[in-house]
Amino acid sequence: MRFLSTTGLFALIVSAAGCGGPPELGGPKYDYGNPNMEQTAARFHADPKSNRDPAAEKVPLKFVDTDGKPVDLAAYRGKSNVVLVVVKGLPKSPGGLFCPGCLAQVNALTASYAEFKARDAEILVVFPGPTDGLPQFLATAKVDGAGGNPKLPFALLTDTDLKAVDGLGIRGDLAKPSTYILDKKGSAVFAFVGETTTDRPSVKALLAQLDKVNGKK
Repeated sequence: MRFLSTTGLFALIVSAAGCGGPPELGGPKYDYGNPNMEQTAARFHADPKSNRDPAAEKVPLKFVDTDGKPVDLAAYRGKSNVVLVVVKGLPKSPGGLFCPGCLAQVNALTASYAEFKARDAEILVVFPGPTDGLPQFLATAKVDGAGGNPKLPFALLTDTDLKAVDGLGIRGDLAKPSTYILDKKGSAVFAFVGETTTDRPSVKALLAQLDKVNGKK
């Protein structure tokens, strides 16, 4: 799998366990830098097992996209599997830094989107909490469609009031990085909730899970 190219090394966020948010109004400004997303993604789990009982998970079905349009996961039933990824949004601490794992994950999912589509899967990414920093998040993840970057090929959903986060029981400093796979019947068949920035499944691991869902050995 090939990751989108990035330059420089943003050592602070690669080594950080937590994620950050925007500085307080009137506070200091921060340099978001150029995180080495390939190096960060290399630390994701290669063969994770569900650490939540998928059968017990009640995944919220209704969200709103960045254009304010409703998105109902029930619409995918009978048509495609769904990979639902909840990133950390813009947490309060430490100030001014996006979650490096979130950036790397969105970057890697974008680069591998065709592989997910080949497995009859649609990717949906949920950005919880305030959405002010979304443009900067996409730009830092190199998926904003500007300057030669690819444009995010899948829907970005919002959860400003954290109802979905609370419904899933993944509240952290906004949200814990979480990944769910729903099969074509709409049933959760994989559920992984992380505790740190790199505590999440790799793209390869998700593709392997989808192969199992599709009955491929």
